[in-house]
Amino acid sequence: MTALAPGGPPTVRIGDILVDDGALTRDQVEKLIRIQGRLEDRKPIGQLAIEMGWLTRSRLEEALRKHRRGLSIEGILVERGVIRAEQVAAAREALKGSQKEVALHLVEIGAIPERVYLQAYCEKHDATYIDVEPGLVDRRLLKKVSLKYLAKQRLVPLSVKDGRLNVVADRLDQDRVALELERLFGAPVTFWISEKSKIEATLGVLEVESGEGRSQVARRVEYKNVAPILNDDNRGAAEIVEAIILRAVGDGASDIHIEPDASRLRVRYRIDGQLIPVGDYPASAAPAIVSRIKVLAEADIAERRVHQQGRIFLKCDGEDIDLRASFYVTVSGENAVLRILRKANVLHGLEEMGFSPSTLTTYLQDVLEPASGTLIVTGPTGSGKTTTLYASLQRLVDHTKKVITCEDPVEYVMEGVTQCSVADRPGMSFLDSLKTIVRQDPDIILVGEIRDRESADVAIHCALTGHKVLTTFHTEDSVGALVRLIQMDIEPFLISSTVNAILAQRLVRRQCQHCRIDYTPTALEIRALSLPREDLGSYSLTRGRGCPACHYTGYHGRVGVFELLVLTDELRDAILQKPPAHEIRKLAREAPDFVSLQEDGIAKVLRGDTTFAEVAANCPRRPHVRPLNELVEMYAQ
Repeated sequence: MTALAPGGPPTVRIGDILVDDGALTRDQVEKLIRIQGRLEDRKPIGQLAIEMGWLTRSRLEEALRKHRRGLSIEGILVERGVIRAEQVAAAREALKGSQKEVALHLVEIGAIPERVYLQAYCEKHDATYIDVEPGLVDRRLLKKVSLKYLAKQRLVPLSVKDGRLNVVADRLDQDRVALELERLFGAPVTFWISEKSKIEATLGVLEVESGEGRSQVARRVEYKNVAPILNDDNRGAAEIVEAIILRAVGDGASDIHIEPDASRLRVRYRIDGQLIPVGDYPASAAPAIVSRIKVLAEADIAERRVHQQGRIFLKCDGEDIDLRASFYVTVSGENAVLRILRKANVLHGLEEMGFSPSTLTTYLQDVLEPASGTLIVTGPTGSGKTTTLYASLQRLVDHTKKVITCEDPVEYVMEGVTQCSVADRPGMSFLDSLKTIVRQDPDIILVGEIRDRESADVAIHCALTGHKVLTTFHTEDSVGALVRLIQMDIEPFLISSTVNAILAQRLVRRQCQHCRIDYTPTALEIRALSLPREDLGSYSLTRGRGCPACHYTGYHGRVGVFELLVLTDELRDAILQKPPAHEIRKLAREAPDFVSLQEDGIAKVLRGDTTFAEVAANCPRRPHVRPLNELVEMYAQ
């Protein structure tokens, strides 16, 4: 029988547990092991049993609780589906020769949240997990012990109940500390478990209340070269906010999510398009933390009933960072999201963004070179549209051309470009700015976004008068942009005569270059992407196994996937007839060099850039896929 987590030390195996507990028979477990061995993505035995209908989730949980002491913490997490057995095996390999606990290592590199780890830790050791916060602390207990001692040991005495002192700590193995506390309070100690960040935040509040100043923990925060942003009296919240921002910048996050609920304030970072939990704070700390962010963003801290937005500027290690803050009122308080804009990130050349050589050549020669016409870049929020527009502008800007923009807001300041940041207020609306642009004698106009029929109509009329117009649109693909313009009741002859090209795009995660392994695509991936199964055997496919460099996700960084539709005469004639979407799509497929998002994604998989799972999750699925050798040839130049 296979072990729960391959490569680990001897431990009770989940199959044995389920058999001993009477939940499964030995024959059933043996069959599950055989199924498990045939799967590319290894699933836990318990999960397979549930999918087979042999076990319920509650029955599995009951067995895990009963035999928890025989399981490793990472074993519990695997069976709960929090991490994969492959991640555990890779972590053990990385820790070979080290005594460090595997599950704790996964917490340290961000593969699993500390909260989840501690809940499994408490389950294994039959301890109590708690979201500690200042409101739970009996202040009378603080008269018997110094806050300096509590901060050093990371302890929070909560209460005395049934003759026992309940103390919150971040671990259980503290016999010496337990004896000291028993001597001080005259009562035996029961340790409850909480995250370090929550213990530290609670102690910080208690120290402020006591007048002892900022906590010992806060003093240990390592500050980088950041412009000073701590100037008020609420130092606890200020330091927490600065630590959150600095870590996000250092980790390469694109967004910071600060989300309150009834029991906690959760902090998550979006890295490579995925949200990753990084820590929790007590719910009682939420108002102070959000208020600190509002002060920095110059939002109204007294107003908590309406949504707001703001902006924060700081300098980190010599780099200018622009944070766009959005505050959203919820039933649990104000939710804050900070978008991190880094000037260095946008200065990519078009050659670095992931275009195939043939698509890039067409884009440069047939789309950017013409002096007039409209280019529409389309895709969902976060798909890299703005980055593509700025990279395109870099190609177009020179001293002979007047380039002017209408954006809401200006994302990045570019030398040689006249940029306007529009706020919808009387006298300076988005539509009024568009109408005024044409009187500025421009050669090239960048419109941040087509929002409605009016803005689409003005942008198209700008192109009709001989200007080159670059803009963005929120549609699924290139054909969808044409269909939506027609449905907006824009005159078909205007669309036909002014739109030169539509570029649809997505961002998919890159395979980690440090932990690639060979793999065979699953039947689900083959079916989802309409892959020719008989041709796949000719290609060596890889995926990231998971390692410390990629936080055990198998991915690091992102690459663009593109679909460029240059309008042909056939398409222009068809638009005049207002055809249905499927007819436009058929004509698009027949256009020279047209490659769908799905096909470009598949080509990048065959090159080892990404995986079929990423393409299936991010690209619109189409039933028609050209031969794989043709897709590979696109990148052969």
